[in-house]
Amino acid sequence: MFSIDTASGTVHVAPTEPDPSGAVRYALTGAVTGTVHVVASHDPRQWDDFRALRISLGSENGIYALPTGPLPQIRGRAYTGVMTRRLTVPADAEDGCFINGRLADTADRDAPPQAGTTLHTVMRSCGKHYAARPDLPELQCLARWRETPKLLGWLNSMITTDQAHISRDEREAQQHRRAARMCIQGWWFLARLFTEQPSPLLAYLLSNHPDSLAHRAHCLPLWAETSARSATDTRRRLDHLLTEREGLRHRGHPPLRTASCAPQAC
Repeated sequence: MFSIDTASGTVHVAPTEPDPSGAVRYALTGAVTGTVHVVASHDPRQWDDFRALRISLGSENGIYALPTGPLPQIRGRAYTGVMTRRLTVPADAEDGCFINGRLADTADRDAPPQAGTTLHTVMRSCGKHYAARPDLPELQCLARWRETPKLLGWLNSMITTDQAHISRDEREAQQHRRAARMCIQGWWFLARLFTEQPSPLLAYLLSNHPDSLAHRAHCLPLWAETSARSATDTRRRLDHLLTEREGLRHRGHPPLRTASCAPQAC
């Protein structure tokens, strides 16, 4: 058991032993009453890296389940919220510790400043306690085994979608470039006709106005560049997704709660 000094007063915390999912529940008494749920999970920036924690108000993982009591209460108001703690960066870094969404009460009102500060302090302290557990590597292995099937399903869907978007954008870029070349050729053909036999109609067709050959010859290369840039950006994201999927495929065997399991061995 340990205590936390918060903006609302002292909070006493009693952690349980990890359950079969690797989650630890922290029972709160004092200035805050209720439960905080902490479990090892994947890093939101790198899905095949399980050096992250999900810290939820209540007794369940708020990423995958609706808030379940006993929710933490401060002066009679119960609150929900989920915090992610990335263990690969300092807790004080901008993306080292952040709230997923917001802290709100059960009436969907934002937590007041003091309550929000208190809950933030409690959640970070519970996460710090969990991260200091000697069996953390085993719990991270358990998280990898538990989450990998769902993450692979999501990644496969996103990879298929990105591959389709890349093919579409590259096809559109080629079509725009081809159409631009045809507009240029058409414009020069009309220009030669105009030099041989000037006419108001040819002059209008050669002028720069919406939907004219000159206008399209100018815009189509820009559209092609936009499509090509979109394909490049999507391909960069796709390469990252493929790396994550490859890392997750090395799922290994289910870890034993009775034996140590280093992260790289999972």
